Amino acid sequence: MIFWVPLLAGIGLGGATVALMAIGRVMNQRGTWATAMVAIASFYVVFAIQSGNTLEIVVHTGLAAGFAALAIIGARTSSWLLVAALLGHGIFDVFAGSVIANPAPDWWGPFCLGIDVLLALALAAILQRGQALD
Repeated sequence: MIFWVPLLAGIGLGGATVALMAIGRVMNQRGTWATAMVAIASFYVVFAIQSGNTLEIVVHTGLAAGFAALAIIGARTSSWLLVAALLGHGIFDVFAGSVIANPAPDWWGPFCLGIDVLLALALAAILQRGQALD
């Protein structure tokens, strides 16, 4: 599948997510962003479980735990760490298959990149305006 189609779909879903967060008035809550990061990271574990490969399950569970730790630390210390975790995960999405076994479908990397980057930019915009997160 072409890289751009799933990327644009991810950007669209990321935009819808930000809009729903704004409508629900949860954009300024640290827990919202940390939970989003944990949820995003967990998808690779789901794909690994679907593959049935024990090593992939262990590796992707460890990676997800790392991103979850960044989310928790970011929620407790600096929200900029949440921005970095989202951007880092987006980069991971693009290069995962060339570094480790990637159980996700081929379209997943660009799709998730679109969501990750859009969410990171939205959170960065909030922080850049000087708005504190609750």
